[in-house]
Formats: sequence, structure tokens, C-alpha cells
Amino acid sequence: MLETPRTGAIRSDAAASVAQARTSTPLSAPGPFSRKFIFLILFAALVANAAIVLAGLQGWGRSDASTPTYSVTFGDLYDQIARNLDQGNGYRVESAMGNTMLREPGYPLLLAAVFKLGGYGLEQARVVCVLLAFGAALILLRLTRKITGDATTALVAALLFLLYPGTLVAEARAGIEIPSIFTVLLFFIALYSAVEKASLWRYLTAGLLLGVAVLVRSEVLLFPLPLLVYFLFGTRSWVERRKAVERIAVLGFAAVAVMSPWMIRNYLLVHKFVPTATVAGVAAQEGLYTCENAAQGDPFWVAQMKAGFEREELATQLGRPFTGPYYQLFYSPQDEVAFNRALLNHVSTEYRSHPALLATCAAKNLFFNFWFLGKTGKTVLLNMIAQVPLLALSITGVVVLWKRGLLRNAGIILLYILYIPALHAPIIAHARHSTLIVPFLAMLAAVSLVSFWQTLRTNSGAPLQRSVAVPDPK
Repeated sequence: MLETPRTGAIRSDAAASVAQARTSTPLSAPGPFSRKFIFLILFAALVANAAIVLAGLQGWGRSDASTPTYSVTFGDLYDQIARNLDQGNGYRVESAMGNTMLREPGYPLLLAAVFKLGGYGLEQARVVCVLLAFGAALILLRLTRKITGDATTALVAALLFLLYPGTLVAEARAGIEIPSIFTVLLFFIALYSAVEKASLWRYLTAGLLLGVAVLVRSEVLLFPLPLLVYFLFGTRSWVERRKAVERIAVLGFAAVAVMSPWMIRNYLLVHKFVPTATVAGVAAQEGLYTCENAAQGDPFWVAQMKAGFEREELATQLGRPFTGPYYQLFYSPQDEVAFNRALLNHVSTEYRSHPALLATCAAKNLFFNFWFLGKTGKTVLLNMIAQVPLLALSITGVVVLWKRGLLRNAGIILLYILYIPALHAPIIAHARHSTLIVPFLAMLAAVSLVSFWQTLRTNSGAPLQRSVAVPDPK
């Protein structure tokens, strides 16, 4: 709920609720925790996390990188671009190729710095991901405290995130997921502060961090649009709506300012507007092809490889030189952009001609693929074993927050949890994509677990202590 104009502070429902966290019914905990205890527990979780990622999953990392089944190794071209940057070849996938826009620059630039300091290798990148995951856990700790007002729930959320199987596998692959989670959480902690204080300067800061997150992975780029709708629905007057628009405009302007060097570079290369990356066509084509052609009994990677063969045929029809059966790598950035647009046009034409196909594919992506789909039947089963309990606890956590009068505090979080699957629904969705919202699901699951523990203590006759607020770790 927003404050009236006479108070001088116009805020969204989420902001008012965050400010009211002290007066709402807080989650109860077994007892107060000191800052030292919290950091000791988190450090122990970091040690366990690092041991699993750097040693326990080491054998997986030695899988044959050419194998089409899922392996915990470098992938998605980030390391290849970083290696060329490190070797002075520029931003390209292969030294003989032209400059590329296939991937956003944030993670390749970070990897290039890592390779420059420690040499090229998966282990070096894994160490970086372990550290980023720990940093993300610390931010999640503080964000959960803002929403629930409870130290125990915050600690449980951070531990769930650090030790969740999806987090561990993402770190072991040294892929884009962990850097993306870290930057998105930075954006969210700044956004919550901006909403709570109703400060344009804080919205500017949040926008700068949003731009950084987009340069790492572009899924978050359109989030300000549903965020604006969310704020507008929580307003009471046209004055409040104008201020909501003004704040989102400041946020968006700051994000574009951070993204502008990359966009200017792309325009100078191809004289076209390329705000993020040119991999969208590949994702859309693969989503359409696998939706139509994945056989019931075959592992999913078979359909993925066949989708790559179809892209190869489409690239050949363009008559422009390229290499690669899965990712089509072109010798000029102009050809890369043309191929990306050809793929998007192909998919768009197919969906416009068959609207029912779009609805079917989106439903599969939204209700199954995004949460459980893996490359083989075994990975699908493992994904279900990991994801079903987390989803069940998260849904229960929403109910608990509603009963405690704290649901509005989590409004922006819930919006993001809905936004990411919806974004992937019409394109492509794998269980890997759900890793992006694991920290937010862990927050809700922690609410549920603390509530269960509270109920057990009450039923057992043990005295229940109200958690005591401690300063947020800085």
C-alpha cells in the first residue's frame, strides 16, 4: 500500500510492507543468533560447498566435452570467448572468426581476467563461482531479513541456497548461472532499499546494478516493465502513478547507461541495434524444434542435436560461410546478426501460422520443462527429486507469509519468480534455467521450514522464543 501524498513519501505496496515489517507478526525462531554464529555457520557451509564443487564433482568435470549428454564442464562458449580475450585476439569465439555478439560480455570479461591471472582452466573458474555463490548467499541473508524480519529464516535461506544440488552443479560447470544470480541479487537488495526509502538516487543505484546484471545475462532486462505494472496497481492517485513511472524511468535510464558501451560497440560493428546478444534465435529455434520433434523414449539431447542440424541447413541456405554443427559460428558479425534474425523470423512465422502449437509449447515449458527437463531420463529424475520438495516448501512458505501478514514484503520477489518462467515459456526452457530463481525459492522454503520447526516445538511443549533482530552482516 502506498502512503498518501500528504506524508510526502510515495511508495509501492512492497515498500510500505517492508517498512511495516517490525509491526507485522515476525517469524518466530528457536532463539536469537549472534553475528559471529551466523558467519561461522555460513563459513562451514562454504567449506562444504567448496569441497563438493572442487573435489566431489571433479570426476564429472573430466567428462568428454564433445559428448552430447550433460557433463559438468565448460559450455555455451563463455570460456572460448574469454580465452581469446586473454590471448589478445579480441571478443570472438575462434581466433579465425570475426568479432561476435553471441554472448553478453560480463562473464567472458571476468573469465578473461581469471585466465590472465591463473591460466586457462575449469578449476580456476570454479573457484570464482564458489566465491560468487558465497557472496550471493550473504546478499540473500540480508534480503531475507528485510522481508521476514527473522535471523533464523535468513540463515536457513542462505544455507539452502549454498547446499542446493542445482547450485552445486551450476558452480561445478562454471557456467553463467552463478554470476547471474550474484548480480541479480545485488540489483534486488538495491531495489528493495530504493522502494523502502522512496529515493530517486537509490533507484539510480538499482538501475546501475540492473545494467550490470543484464550485461551478465539478459533475462532480467525486461523486468522493469512488470515491476512498473506492479507499482501502478498499488497506487492510489495519479500523482503516485506519475512518481512510480518516474522512478522506473530513472532505473531504466541508469541500466541503459551501463549497457551503452556494449550497445555502441555492437552498432559500430554491424550498424544495427543489438542491445544484448545474438543467441535468441538459437534458443527460439531449438525450443520450437524440440517441442515438435522430441521423441517420447529418446533422451532430450538427441532432439537438441537434430535442432542443431536444422540450424546448419538454415545457415547453409543463407549462403554465408560458417562452422559448427550446434552453434553456427560465422566469419563476420553481419552474417551472425543476419542468421539470428532469420532464425527468429522462422520461429515467428511458424507460431503465427499455428497458434495452438505456441500454446502447447509454452505450456510444456512453463509447467514441466523449466523445472525438470534434462538431457537424459536420469537427469530428469534427479531434477524432480531435487525440485519437487523445494517447490512444495516454497508454496507453503507463501502461505505462511500470507498468514503472518508479511506477503506484501515479498511481492517483488514473487513477481520475479513468475517473470523468469514466463519469459522462457514461448522460447525454450530447461531445468538449468530454473537455477536463476533458486535463491528466491530458497527464501520461501526457509520460511516454511522455520514455521514447521516452530510448530514441532509448540506441539512438543518446548517453550518458543521470539527471534531477536541482530544487525545485518555488512
